[in-house]
Amino acid sequence: MTVVAENWFNTGWRENEWLNRWEIPFGRWVEESIDWLNVEGESVFDVIKWPFENLLDLITNDILLSIPWPFMLLVFVLLGFLVRDVKVGCGAAAGILLCGVLGPDYWRFTMQTIGIILVAVIICVAVGLPYGVLCARSDRVWNITRPLLDGMQLVHAFTYLIAIIFFFGTGPVGGTIATMIFALPPMIRLTNLGIRQVPGDVVEAARAYGASNFRVLTDVQLPLASPAIMTGVNQVLLLALSFVGIIAVIAGGGLGQLVLRGINTADPALGAASGLALYLVGVVMDRLSQPDPSDNRTLFRKMGAAIRGRYTVPAAPSAEPVAVPEPEPAVRTPRPRLKAATAVAGGVGLVGGILAIWSAFSTWVDGAGRLSSYARPDDQELDGSFTGIDATGGSWFGIIVLVVGVIVALLSLMLLLQVRDRWSTWLDAASGLVFTGVAVIGMMILYLSIAPHDLASSTSHGTGVYMALVSGVVLLVGGLLAWRNIRTTPILARTAVVRLLLGIAAVGLLIIGSFSNWVNDERPDAFTPEQQKLIDEERDNPTEGGVGASVVSQIIGEALGEPKRYDGYNSQGPTLGWGILIISIALAAVVVLATAIPRAGAFWDALTLGVGAAVLFGVAAWVVSFLRVSVNGIFTGAGALPVLMGCGLVIGATVGRMRQRSLDEREAADAATVDA
Repeated sequence: MTVVAENWFNTGWRENEWLNRWEIPFGRWVEESIDWLNVEGESVFDVIKWPFENLLDLITNDILLSIPWPFMLLVFVLLGFLVRDVKVGCGAAAGILLCGVLGPDYWRFTMQTIGIILVAVIICVAVGLPYGVLCARSDRVWNITRPLLDGMQLVHAFTYLIAIIFFFGTGPVGGTIATMIFALPPMIRLTNLGIRQVPGDVVEAARAYGASNFRVLTDVQLPLASPAIMTGVNQVLLLALSFVGIIAVIAGGGLGQLVLRGINTADPALGAASGLALYLVGVVMDRLSQPDPSDNRTLFRKMGAAIRGRYTVPAAPSAEPVAVPEPEPAVRTPRPRLKAATAVAGGVGLVGGILAIWSAFSTWVDGAGRLSSYARPDDQELDGSFTGIDATGGSWFGIIVLVVGVIVALLSLMLLLQVRDRWSTWLDAASGLVFTGVAVIGMMILYLSIAPHDLASSTSHGTGVYMALVSGVVLLVGGLLAWRNIRTTPILARTAVVRLLLGIAAVGLLIIGSFSNWVNDERPDAFTPEQQKLIDEERDNPTEGGVGASVVSQIIGEALGEPKRYDGYNSQGPTLGWGILIISIALAAVVVLATAIPRAGAFWDALTLGVGAAVLFGVAAWVVSFLRVSVNGIFTGAGALPVLMGCGLVIGATVGRMRQRSLDEREAADAATVDA
């Protein structure tokens, strides 16, 4: 029986119902990941919970609730006097006193609320301030962090609570952790913004007088950025307060618990009183965290200024002028010699692209569907030849190879015809060939590592698979030949360290994904051959008395209760783990070599980007090919989630590094032109 490729562009694809046959099982991936993390990472979560538990116990129970209320009011008066003035201190004490007399146990709930806010603010500042400084000192770290902060601020608050419940349980500790996550982004953003807005001439003057980077940070940048940093602290405090009412859903404690109780019981009196108490706490905390408009120094800066003024003797002015060191001349980066590389890259790229296009329309599968047999049981008994773009053939592996081949062939033709001579702007011809060659080779390694289904009939790879692999080798060899005529700038020591750390994290994510599930079979009819035989026999010859029916029910219950899951190394599954492991080893080798031999920086970037793209294309092709033919109850496992995260880490960091190198080379070339 020969099956032709599915026609996606029939009359039904315009209907909304057509989308129902596509379901990316992201929720199931997350569920599997949570189950695995709860088992394997229990000790890690205990370490994360430790500071929250101890700080909550110390601040709330040992301090706030153990101090009698008159002394606590005195503390607020003194705190307001030290931070602002007597009027603010008395107003803060009056607001806290009013919270305590609004009803029974309101004092306890108020102190719990203040304790949760203080713990969240302390940990946010402890984490956000140094990380914001790191973001301000490194553009690469900031480019990676910014989309994460955008996601933390855009995702609905209840999403945090779902994750907190699964990992840390309900209660004040889980509520405080959720509050910290919700309130952290403003601290990092405003710290980064404040340090970046420090005038550059001030920083350069400090460095010209011999100040180290640490002294520039502590004596120049942090003091000048303190208004923005204090604004970040204030925003963290207000966001933490706004989250108190939400964490009541997971028994977070505090005044939010009274608000939730008033909503659930439709009690307007309780809702009004608890709402007023939350408002008063917010006003008090906001006033205490804002500086005096007439003096923008914080309490600690005022105390430090007083101590320095009393005990520090000013040094006498030096009669000799301070010698300002001459700035080091800019390093000129030689422009790549692309004349020889252009001919080699264009010719080889055209040949490799044509091979890739040809391979996509050649035979990839002879016999049963190699990929589709996992997603659609009917494909286990196929008999025919299928091309790279057929749903029962290479599917999206072949489609991606086709797209890559078309793009490479067109760009190579344009290069040979000198239609576009701008390869050296950020991705030259040689690095482009290395990138695409490694990507195609790695993707085909993943495809070749996929084993056929246990129940599938005879199946084998066609010539198109090996032709695609050869096209990747041709592109890689052409890129290596072109690289002989290219000179690049070396990798900086700091960049090499960042590359090494990100590479270790990415390799770890890939290895974790290789051990995860890649196919989940939860169909109601997911029976073994023996079970299916018993069911067919009972259907053909029913047993009298209903004995056979009970046996069939038992078989169905067993099949439903134990869904089949195939990890990356399961011999009965697709064995994608072996291919991912091979690429992980290659990625680790590239990262180590790039650290050991930094002078060929752009070459290592092209290799790293190609390895990351290989895994990204391969895993995406597996998931989308599965969606193309899958039936209800069969879906891809969570192994794709950590692998895609690792690929994103590799590709994002590498592209950012390549863009920065391109900017440096342009600046050096412009400087050389001006000097000439």
